[in-house]
Amino acid sequence: MSTRRPIWIAALYGLVLLTCSISVAKADRRVALVVGNSNYANSSLFLSNPRNDATDVAAALRGVGFEVLQVIDANKRDLDLNMAKFARLAIDADAALFYYAGHAVQYQGRNYLMPTDAEVEDEISFRYQMTPLDDVRAALDRGDGVKIVVLDACRNNPIVNALRRKKKAGDTRSIDAVRGGLAKIDKAQGMVVAYSTAADEVAADGDGRNSPFTAAFLKRLKEPGLEIEQLFRRVAADVNAQTGGRQRPETYVSLLSNYYLNQTDRMAFEKIKDTPDPEPLRDFIAAFPTSSYVAEAQGRIQRIEAVIRERELQQAKAQEAARLAEEQRKAEREAALRKMAEQEEALRRQESLRAQAAAEKVRKEREAAQAQEEQRLRLVAENERKQREAARAQEEQRARLAAERERKQQEEAQRLAAEQARTKLAATSPSLAGISKEIRTLPPTAPPPVADQPCDRDSAMLAHLRSNPSLEGVIQLEASLACEKLRAQVMRLRESLSSTANLAPGAAAPSKPPVAEKIVPPVVVAPPPAAPKQEAAPKPPEPPRVAVATVTPAADCKRDEARLAKIRANPSLTDLAVLERELSCERLRAQIVRLRESLPRDLPDQPAVAVASPPAQSAQSAPAETKAAPPGPVVQVRSCDEEKATLARLRASQSREDVARFERELACEQLRPQVIRLRESLSGG
Repeated sequence: MSTRRPIWIAALYGLVLLTCSISVAKADRRVALVVGNSNYANSSLFLSNPRNDATDVAAALRGVGFEVLQVIDANKRDLDLNMAKFARLAIDADAALFYYAGHAVQYQGRNYLMPTDAEVEDEISFRYQMTPLDDVRAALDRGDGVKIVVLDACRNNPIVNALRRKKKAGDTRSIDAVRGGLAKIDKAQGMVVAYSTAADEVAADGDGRNSPFTAAFLKRLKEPGLEIEQLFRRVAADVNAQTGGRQRPETYVSLLSNYYLNQTDRMAFEKIKDTPDPEPLRDFIAAFPTSSYVAEAQGRIQRIEAVIRERELQQAKAQEAARLAEEQRKAEREAALRKMAEQEEALRRQESLRAQAAAEKVRKEREAAQAQEEQRLRLVAENERKQREAARAQEEQRARLAAERERKQQEEAQRLAAEQARTKLAATSPSLAGISKEIRTLPPTAPPPVADQPCDRDSAMLAHLRSNPSLEGVIQLEASLACEKLRAQVMRLRESLSSTANLAPGAAAPSKPPVAEKIVPPVVVAPPPAAPKQEAAPKPPEPPRVAVATVTPAADCKRDEARLAKIRANPSLTDLAVLERELSCERLRAQIVRLRESLPRDLPDQPAVAVASPPAQSAQSAPAETKAAPPGPVVQVRSCDEEKATLARLRASQSREDVARFERELACEQLRPQVIRLRESLSGG
């Protein structure tokens, strides 16, 4: 039985590994100078990889704790200045490393590094244009620590071939001592020298980002725990395998103890070597399998596991004893709980029975109340249905009485029209005096022979009413209409008309009350019987065949129309409500309703202006010899054409106040529906 590893141990170990992977031991001070020359002043010497090689090696060395000076494409001055800085940094350093990638040559057994501005014309140029490798060794010797030189040079150099061609031409001396490869450096105590290829041989520049040697060096430098001689042996094996044996790196080591370029494993192990938890040690072995501390870590793990096993055995015994005691306590607790559960179950059953009885009682009471409510609702619905039927019957009775009253009024109006027509013809045409008796005997409602078909006759009558609007004529046409397809047009014409006998606001009162024009069927007047011919007596003129007369409406309708005209001139909701309550002429009720709906609710009441209606002249009081005066025309302040133009301007202005004022002063009733719709379409209307 294993114990859980404490979380704080794992967190601490993770922090240790992160710290060790970034930094190295504070006790070691390690410096490096990395040079990479690719772009030479002589374009034939261009190399593609040294720039990349130096950049990548500098980054890798910084990753393992080196303080790095990096120089790319260094000329002679830059190389000398950085060599001086490196020599100062090497003093008291624990390790000093020099890496060079670029062209280098051997002359008279000495190795020279080639700056980018070197111009080698002959053997004299080596002393003044090149940098001897001995200067690098002198800088390294200023320190007492480990000295490391890594030379990825000896690449194919056209300068060597050019000098050899000059030798053949006799231009130079001692040029035979020039070699493309580098010479071996004499061994010195505490120094490691790594060549990218064997002595006196040329190294490959490579086709990838790095040369074959630098690529292998970067790969092995990432492996912590590799001793430096073992590291370069693996680099040589990698290069030899990659180049197929054409390039064979060499390494010279003169150290008295082991040295590790990548020491991150040592830092990690120093942090965890005394831990009592074996897991960090196992993680160390997995992270650094090549470290020299792996054996020590494994031994530490074995000792820790033995201690853990002993502790686990003791814990197991203690846990077993605790388990037995807990089981006994659990059994006692379960027995007590069972007894309590049985008691609670008995109480629960009793409570359930009481709850069921109460629920049943509530259900029965609810059902009884629901039945009473349904009965009450049925009675209420039945009463409402009977009330609606009674109200509908009363409305139908009232409508029948109103229709009968209107029909009688129309018949009386037709009779009076026919009587007045006969009287007028007798008074205005002396030559027809002899036939007045026969005219009076004509039926008052004889249909005119206008057309052979009912629809043609009704269409002609409707056209006449449209050109000469008369509300009474429209009502008579609607009552006697035979062509049903014209009924909708007649109803719309009746609704659009109002009494044409009303006075416009501010107009002068006529000499007699205005009358509504009444269209009656044409009256056919038969010619008088022929008289015996006399030589001196002239032939009387033929009497007219058709007469159109106007009649005055009933007294009640005239009075209500006059009151409605006054209210239109001076709008007042109170006066309108009184008129609607006292109305006798039912045909004016629709106009009163529309006028009430068109007025604003906050309209202030205005005192009604008393207008005396002129007394109606009785037809019986007029002498028979007096000629009947024609009905007076309707007087209006403004014509319908003027008010149409005003309405067009109001549509363009979109002013609700102007529309309301225009509606109150409107005289042309044909425009009132349009004015009402315009007012309602405006915002706030």
